[in-house]
Amino acid sequence: MKSIRKIGILALVLIGMVFASCTKNDESTIVLIGEERYIDEILTVIPDTLRPMFDSYFGGIPEGPVPPRIVGSYVVDPKMRYASNVELWPLSVLEPNVYLRFSDQNNGTVTMDLAEATEQMTDTVFVMGHHKDFTVYFIENKVYDIPFETQSFHVRVKRGVIMTGTVGLLGLSNFKIASVIMEAEDDSNGMLGQYEPGSFFIYRDGNGLAENFEW
Repeated sequence: MKSIRKIGILALVLIGMVFASCTKNDESTIVLIGEERYIDEILTVIPDTLRPMFDSYFGGIPEGPVPPRIVGSYVVDPKMRYASNVELWPLSVLEPNVYLRFSDQNNGTVTMDLAEATEQMTDTVFVMGHHKDFTVYFIENKVYDIPFETQSFHVRVKRGVIMTGTVGLLGLSNFKIASVIMEAEDDSNGMLGQYEPGSFFIYRDGNGLAENFEW
């Protein structure tokens, strides 16, 4: 099971208390009344040094205090490796489908269910954007074991994750997922290879559309 670190949770709680009665919801947009906006935490997910490269790969990362309504269920099929700064990391490889469900969207937060291969997670993540374009972002702490010969090593990885796309009638178009390694450690004493902080991996939907799909 994956767990997501709550980014700036105290600030979000305080903002939620102040504006709980000042929010207008309709079928297309979650509107935050007034000039206020959530603290821009995207810089904690994508370091400044990587931002120009990410903007190039993504064609710009949608930002803004009024994201579109992304509530719904979707499937990334096929999930394709798209770009990375890790040498010898093969691209254009298909991976297991990703199933997403967004619910309870409120201003800059949304509940996300995600299933991929044998893993599944549910948590509150952050969303920003403008018009129909959006960015979902969060920090993930993942702990798992890797079998190696006759033993097994414990691995801990902290990574920033972003998802971008455009809301449409058939699903989320131009959909991409990226992860950036922030910390990685294990107890193998160097027997396992390890990604360096700043290593990133970008995936896209193979046909450009994460279709509407109930799961």
